[in-house]
Amino acid sequence: MSLDSGTSRPLYLQLRDRLLGMIGEGVYAPHERLPSERKLAKKFKVSRLTVRQALSSLMHQGIVYTRIGKGTYVNDPKVRYKGSIFGFSENVLHDDQIPSYEVLDRRIIPASQDDARYLQVSSGDELIYITRLRKANGVPIVIEEAYLPHSLYPGLLQLIDDHTSLSLLLEERYGMKVDSAEVRLSASLADDTEAERLALIRPAAVLRKEQVAFREDGRPIEFSRATYRGDGYQFTSHIHREFTTIAGEDIREPFGMGVKQGEFPRI
Repeated sequence: MSLDSGTSRPLYLQLRDRLLGMIGEGVYAPHERLPSERKLAKKFKVSRLTVRQALSSLMHQGIVYTRIGKGTYVNDPKVRYKGSIFGFSENVLHDDQIPSYEVLDRRIIPASQDDARYLQVSSGDELIYITRLRKANGVPIVIEEAYLPHSLYPGLLQLIDDHTSLSLLLEERYGMKVDSAEVRLSASLADDTEAERLALIRPAAVLRKEQVAFREDGRPIEFSRATYRGDGYQFTSHIHREFTTIAGEDIREPFGMGVKQGEFPRI
């Protein structure tokens, strides 16, 4: 069960994805202890440091947890899901399914006026454009287009493949962790291309999502458009009211999402 050392993808990420798949397939059940670092290193023919990095990444995702002196264990799916508000893979894993990806297109494009506004770059600046088909247990669920400032992610195009979680790659390789996002949802009918890619029979309803993701300092780090099959995905959101103080009086702003008006470009 050796990994592929001939690719540019780090071995620890290959091992992490292999373990993630095994957990998703039920090879390792919730609260079951994983093999020791030594046994995993021998099984996959890698160093113990590589194993340690892979397990650390899984722990960061909430997929596994450790018990001092006893080893590493698979986390309960319900616990895994908590705090995972942006990740497709985490949501699919929560439903005991296996996430997978198919890269449809990847290239450098000039930023349009809208792209530039969303990402706070200049019109014409280089953007990385990636289109992927994302699946759960092999069933196509969503077509996703991602637009990212090329200046923030040098070399990213060479790292994207059909086994890569983009969100994890941006966080682990480039340190770009999503802190907040602005999202717009709408419903419509799939066009011919979307219906073919999502294995739908027209007319078929789809859910469309546009999202700008921000890091902690408020800088936008990704703009994406996604088309979900209407029968294959569900969004859940917790909405609360914001309070604004006007002349010493607290005024409720209905449906506030904790984002200051005007702080970021609106979708």
